[in-house]
Amino acid sequence: MKILITGATGFLGARAQNYLRQKYEVTALPSSLLRGVLTAERVRQLETIFTANAPDIVLHTAAISDTNYAQQHPEESYLTNVLLPQTLAQITAGVGGKFVFCSSDQVYGGCEGLGPFMELDPLAPANVYGQHKLEAETLVTESSPEAVSLRLTWMYDLPGYQYPTRSNLLIKLLMAAMKREPLKLSASDYRGVTYVWQVIENLPRVFAMPGGVYNYGSESTANTWEIAQAWRSELNLNDLEILPVTGKQRSLCMDCGKSKAEGIRFEDSVLGIRRCVRDYGLDKL
Repeated sequence: MKILITGATGFLGARAQNYLRQKYEVTALPSSLLRGVLTAERVRQLETIFTANAPDIVLHTAAISDTNYAQQHPEESYLTNVLLPQTLAQITAGVGGKFVFCSSDQVYGGCEGLGPFMELDPLAPANVYGQHKLEAETLVTESSPEAVSLRLTWMYDLPGYQYPTRSNLLIKLLMAAMKREPLKLSASDYRGVTYVWQVIENLPRVFAMPGGVYNYGSESTANTWEIAQAWRSELNLNDLEILPVTGKQRSLCMDCGKSKAEGIRFEDSVLGIRRCVRDYGLDKL
């Protein structure tokens, strides 16, 4: 199988590329072709690359994923998070490949109640990032009915193995413990949190799934503060003080029954930390 991947220098893309190249022929799409306005010349360059590589799968991980940045720069977000995946899905369909699009649980940000929410629930995303991801899902499906859109949760990993990293819940916990400072976390934000390597290891099954939109990640009905409390025990960070912060209630909790029916399996957001602990040998400390 030949796979073309975008965002191969990013948090998810770099890890996915390294894992998938062990089993498949993987090519990374140059990031320079993915930035800014999609001119006619740039689209022709993309078409040439896709035709030459004839990918069976195009895994599109590239995005502006910082929700605050997207909120402040909506035009740039629209170019990257909507028009780019739409164009790539069209080109992929033209060469007979399957497009796999990384969407987000942020599409559920405007839903009432705590969920967990299903793919067909009515949506009204509360921020620009979620709005753009939802629009992109629609356009990707219109461009290629066989395309798969994955609604990803907040992911985490530890720094290491020369992979790019970014702020995540696990790093927040460890940094607070190292500095011996109390950590404030939301007790009003309900969401799933997923170990990134479980996201990646399930991808071969994703490539065989029928086209459509799928909730994809660790399930949860807990808020961020509750998850962190449970993780503190798993990590033996008993001296770390975690303070709950209350505010407007929001839930991004997803029902992943549709992806489970296709053989996709994740540990839930609380228990998933145990896999990460084993992978990095933290259980030996």
